[in-house]
Amino acid sequence: MRGWIQAGATLLTNIHLPNFFRGGIYQGKGKSVCVPGLNCYSCPAASGACPIGSFQAVVGSSKFGFSYYITGFLILLGVLLGRFICGFLCPFGWLQELLHKIPSKKLSTKKLKPLTYLKYIILLLAVVLLPALAVNDVGMGDPFFCKYICPQGVLEGAIPLSLVNEGIRAALGTLFVQKLFILLAAVALSILFYRPFCKWICPLGAFYALLNKISLLEIKMDEQKCVSCGKCAASCKMDVDVRKTPNHAECIRCGKCITACPAEALCFHYGFGSSHKKKEQQTNEINMEEQR
Repeated sequence: MRGWIQAGATLLTNIHLPNFFRGGIYQGKGKSVCVPGLNCYSCPAASGACPIGSFQAVVGSSKFGFSYYITGFLILLGVLLGRFICGFLCPFGWLQELLHKIPSKKLSTKKLKPLTYLKYIILLLAVVLLPALAVNDVGMGDPFFCKYICPQGVLEGAIPLSLVNEGIRAALGTLFVQKLFILLAAVALSILFYRPFCKWICPLGAFYALLNKISLLEIKMDEQKCVSCGKCAASCKMDVDVRKTPNHAECIRCGKCITACPAEALCFHYGFGSSHKKKEQQTNEINMEEQR
């Protein structure tokens, strides 16, 4: 069902489909609200604003110093769902998974784990610091990630708009070519690797990853049921060993490990109390041993 949920989330995020044929973007009241996943504001069909783009727009503005609303929104989503958003609700994440289904040789990312830290650097530099500090004479900063890095803007915004709007097509220049190259690279890598943009580049995924361990939605492991077969770790395409770190920052809550477990030792858990119950169980075991 996860694929259908991803498709439904993508459709709801881009519900204004007729705009693809009009060559313009939806600019109604919905654009004042952020969507949870990476989805370009400039997409003709976009029903809301991209949280990364909105954050940069406020940080880079000469009138505002910090985006409390967008930061609070992201923290709320991170606490409620964590990287479940990456696994179920992000349009660009779904696109990468569809590309990975194309028959070809598949490569592992296990030996490339140091690259996962790159997205945190991009979050800090391209999303937070550069838009706030690298400003022009009137105090305005560029949305560095959206302008120079994000391939979603080219895929959802520049390409469909230029196909219909002659004025936009005539205005395309070197920057479009550079970002088109990034998009093509992301497409090619997605065929070979599983979700490379999510693992290495995406600052939105990096932000949710920081809150993954305290998210109310988590994966819970029953150590008494676990038979240490390793099938859960082998099934994880995000290179997470759920036995050691069931709520790792890279876990997108896709549920593949839960399905692969033959002993039903893994399950989704939502709400408070999981870690408390584990500590309480450990305390009870220690007390029983002392009594013996």
